[in-house]
Amino acid sequence: MEHPTAGHIAVPGPAVRFGSFCLSGPTPPPLIGQHTVQVLRDTLSYSDDVIKELLESRTVAQNEVC
Repeated sequence: MEHPTAGHIAVPGPAVRFGSFCLSGPTPPPLIGQHTVQVLRDTLSYSDDVIKELLESRTVAQNEVC
C-alpha cells in the first residue's frame, strides 16, 4: 500500500474472510497529528481561537496532508 508520506508500507490482510461480506481495500493509517484540529473542534468543541493558541504554544501539533 502507498502511504502519503511514508511511501510503500506492508499491511496485513484480514484474518478471516466471510463469503457474503465484501471488504474494501486497506487504507493508509493517519499521520500523527492529522486529525488534531478536527478532534479539538468536533469532539471537544474547542473554539478556533483556543485551537490557534494551542497550536502556537506547541501544546498540540498537527500534520496537514497535502
